Amino acid sequence: MNKLKNITISALLIATGIVLSIIFHSIGGPQLGKVLLPLHFVVILAGLILGEWEGLVVGLLTPILSFLIIGMPPISPPIAIFMMPELGTYGFVAGYLSHKKVNIYLNLFATIIAGRIIYSIGYYIMGKMISIHLKPITALLLSFGEGIPGIIIQLLLIPPLFFVLKKHIKDVKY
Repeated sequence: MNKLKNITISALLIATGIVLSIIFHSIGGPQLGKVLLPLHFVVILAGLILGEWEGLVVGLLTPILSFLIIGMPPISPPIAIFMMPELGTYGFVAGYLSHKKVNIYLNLFATIIAGRIIYSIGYYIMGKMISIHLKPITALLLSFGEGIPGIIIQLLLIPPLFFVLKKHIKDVKY
């Protein structure tokens, strides 16, 4: 894919993430976003479609731009800050494994696990800094527990959506 096409698709995916965030937070407040993970969905697609580096950039930019535009995810408490490395990891790992031709389902499992581990580590480290006292295992369990519905939706919807997009966007890396 040429650079202009990558930038355009990246911008569209970031915008899609922000619009999904608006919709989800309007319907169910902040809790619905934490459960259904709309930003995660588009970042994983960015990695799958565009590759690891574009996926990383989309993952790093989406939560902070979403905060700047709609105020969600919040900066205080620093949820958006926790999400930046997590989503960057999602985008990078999904893109990297896609480039390596890993089966889409194995890719998603590995991507979700890697992203949630990074989120848990960030939550634990930042928690220490702001006096949230969690054991590492508690941080890890919390990160998976809240997002189970969103993870299930990702596993069900991303593969067919990816294959549809793959047919319509030439030079998809997978």
